[in-house]
Amino acid sequence: MNNQVLILGGGIAGLSAGVYLQKAGIASAIYEKNPVLGGECVSWRREGYVIDNCIHWLTGSKKSDTLNAVWREVGAIDETTTFINEPYFYRLHFKDRSLSFWCDREKARQEFLACAPEDAKETNALFDAIKRAECVQVPTEKSLAKMGFIEYMKTGMSMRAMLPVLKTYSHLSIAQLAQKFKNPYLQMMIRDYFNDDYQALILITSCAFYTSGTAALPLGGSKGVIDRMAATYLKLGGEIHLAKPVAKINLHQKDAVSITLISGEVVPCQAVIAACDPEVTFGTLLDSKFREKRLAKMRNHQKKDYLVASCFGVSFGIVGTDDYGFEPGSVSFPCEPFICGTKPFDLLDVRLYDADPTLYPQDKRVVRVIILQGGADYSYWEKLYQDQDAYQEEKERIATLVRLRIEAQYPLAKGHLKCIDTYSPVTFHRYCGAYQGSYMAFFQRYRGKTLNPKNAVPHLHNVFLASQWLSSTGGGLPMAVTSGKFASAEVAHFLLKSHR
Repeated sequence: MNNQVLILGGGIAGLSAGVYLQKAGIASAIYEKNPVLGGECVSWRREGYVIDNCIHWLTGSKKSDTLNAVWREVGAIDETTTFINEPYFYRLHFKDRSLSFWCDREKARQEFLACAPEDAKETNALFDAIKRAECVQVPTEKSLAKMGFIEYMKTGMSMRAMLPVLKTYSHLSIAQLAQKFKNPYLQMMIRDYFNDDYQALILITSCAFYTSGTAALPLGGSKGVIDRMAATYLKLGGEIHLAKPVAKINLHQKDAVSITLISGEVVPCQAVIAACDPEVTFGTLLDSKFREKRLAKMRNHQKKDYLVASCFGVSFGIVGTDDYGFEPGSVSFPCEPFICGTKPFDLLDVRLYDADPTLYPQDKRVVRVIILQGGADYSYWEKLYQDQDAYQEEKERIATLVRLRIEAQYPLAKGHLKCIDTYSPVTFHRYCGAYQGSYMAFFQRYRGKTLNPKNAVPHLHNVFLASQWLSSTGGGLPMAVTSGKFASAEVAHFLLKSHR
């Protein structure tokens, strides 16, 4: 039998698992279906411009954050990594004023109070909650799914300042939180960034990552993080096989004995870590009967408790080097309504990419717009994709409407925006096998119960999961990198037990 552990997927989770295995003295190899590493943490070039698909901010950028140590252990960051701190989480422009969730929490509080004195009570409660949420840390030593009651309580007590926030806001949706405010500007500000059905907590904790200083942008963006992790993995003796899609995990009774590649090649193994989208793992690589029960519950209760987070994206290159009025970071503004997917939109979120000179020199700046989509939208795009002419025409239509609305908000930019790329939820499904084109894991609705799926695959001895989807709180990079660590620990335990 081959002495390697095979890791299926070369994104953040797969690379993390590989690094920790190699550090434990366990030989491993990564098989990635695409010709480049990164999975959904990837960037690409169009006409000389860089489009970064993933990192808007990296949680764990601050040295005192527990997640920071994990990022350093896997090589994603080191002492030489430069971080860019943006001035706000996001800003919303109205005709006569602007509001910002500033990184300076008290500056944001005073701006909200000045805008709406009638909402002083709710405003102060919100910013007090953000202050309390600054204590939130991602568990990095042991997965929540594996914790016993005492361990779970100790983890909770380490973040006890958050307990009143959970009591007040955990059963509120974004829309319900907005309704607690009387002022229409504040209502719109609360509802701008996330879908109405998301838990209000997602807004509070995201703001807290900014105000605490743990959210920042590493120089080099997504590619820089992936390149550094890959270099760390290879230096430790790991193997990387690109453009090697896997067709199947081969089982003998309750053990994985090998994988079969699409090419027909069979590779034997000691164990497997499926670091790809669970929809690929359970349905293509393995029978769906092996799906982890908590993953199955989230998948089967979408309409009631859990949301898929997909998007339509359009990126524009800025032609020229002049200042056309764009502001740093993420900025939103009301606009003339338009349809994208199955829903109308009357707010546009524009993000300027220019702070990283290694990726965005003055003549290669990028403006990117993300329009949130859901399960019904994925069905729409999937059906439309069957007619390639209609699919391309629809993407071009939306890109044109978006450009016109940006130019209406920033008149100096007129004639200086060139559409360099568009993509839909189908793109994410084609590239990563992402369930319903989601670039994140399930987002828990305000009614949903928090679930933490396990790294071990039920009924199989040596197949494990590493994925951002092993959480019902939105997933993302923190869940991906820690799930890789936890999966490697499960493998090490299995190998030790099997060799006794």
